[in-house]
Amino acid sequence: MATGDSVTSAHLQFMNAFPMGACVGNTRADFRGLPGNDMLFSYAGKYAINRNQRVVEYYNFARTGYGTGQILGAGPGHQDACGNAWARNWPPIDLATRAIRQAKADRKAAYYVSTGGVNNTSWTTLLKALASCGLMDHYRFLMQKHFTENKLPLQAQMDWFDRAGNLIAKSDVIAGGACHGKIVGDVSGIRYIHHRVEVPVWDGPALYPQIKTDVEDIADQVLTAGADKVVWMGYYDISPARFDVGLLAEQYRVNLAKDLLGFLPGQIPSQERDLIDDPGWKATVAQWTNQLNTVIRSGLPDQANVRFAPAPALGVTDLQKTAFGGSPHPNEPGHDKLAAALAATFN
Repeated sequence: MATGDSVTSAHLQFMNAFPMGACVGNTRADFRGLPGNDMLFSYAGKYAINRNQRVVEYYNFARTGYGTGQILGAGPGHQDACGNAWARNWPPIDLATRAIRQAKADRKAAYYVSTGGVNNTSWTTLLKALASCGLMDHYRFLMQKHFTENKLPLQAQMDWFDRAGNLIAKSDVIAGGACHGKIVGDVSGIRYIHHRVEVPVWDGPALYPQIKTDVEDIADQVLTAGADKVVWMGYYDISPARFDVGLLAEQYRVNLAKDLLGFLPGQIPSQERDLIDDPGWKATVAQWTNQLNTVIRSGLPDQANVRFAPAPALGVTDLQKTAFGGSPHPNEPGHDKLAAALAATFN
């Protein structure tokens, strides 16, 4: 049995998408027809199919975008991150415990795995904002190079602000604020680009107590139902994640003012860039990930049949490279590594 978020549901985006959450046609679904949720591609499915030949039934109630609150309480119609409505009368944890009780009634072993906690926080919104700011900063560099080489009377600028509106360094915006990209110059008759991205404050610490309580509740419910083994899969460091800025750029170009397009460079070259492209951002995100894993671990009971599984290190070849939504989710090699970690923890 599995519950959790997009890691366990297996959010696989095979094409770039804008805006985030526009999943139809670019994000894979399994036989249930729910984009963003592919239970067979999931590490939990790979464990059940490839790594434990004794598994006779496999249920995955994870949904992309779910937090621990939705694992415990998603009601009919609740939408996941891809807009799929929860079509059951009971939340994921209730379905999992029912399946566990049935397995025990049939004299079968019942194993349970989950992820959860990151979507309780502003993580996804913050990560998207940082990626957008980094992307816009890269475009600023490309555009300024084009303006200079072609002697155009335009300048591409990028400013960074804190929450009070004061100018700050790029690395400091992760504490909350905004980035503002603009093209200015001395050309009449065109509408200049001004684009601002708000960067929310990381709210994880304020939510850690509730996440811990939810983890305790989830573990207690599956153990009370009779689960023989319980594993909570930890979160991996997303610092190696990359995406192709050239492919994504073409989707943005259609939204630009037509009277300015002639001043911009043509096809932006295909080039992989870090999803989080500032060293300070990388260090901070890694710190937040470790904190969240520590909180989750603290909510698990100290029992021999309950374990926290530290996620394996996933490198650039283990992560999807589509944006926005695919990166930094695991690709197939990434899910294979998670499945191996799950097998080692169950054993």
